[in-house]
Amino acid sequence: MDTRARWTIGILVAVVIGLAVGLIIVIGDNNDNNASTTVPVGSVTTPTSAPTTTSQTTTSPTPTQTNGGTPAPNPGGTNTTGGTGGL
Repeated sequence: MDTRARWTIGILVAVVIGLAVGLIIVIGDNNDNNASTTVPVGSVTTPTSAPTTTSQTTTSPTPTQTNGGTPAPNPGGTNTTGGTGGL
């Protein structure tokens, strides 16, 4: 028997064993998590008082200035020619 046939048979045996183990796990589950439980439903009463409203004030923090780093380029920047390097 050549090497390719042995590998093929080995892989098929591993798949069959894996399926058998999975089937055993599913059968042994006993469906405990599908047990139906009933919870009595109580009556719900709504309050008769008028709803209250609250107002919220929002404040925006002042932007902080960061020091250091390279500033972002100006969108209306200028192009200079005659430089060296680059693409």
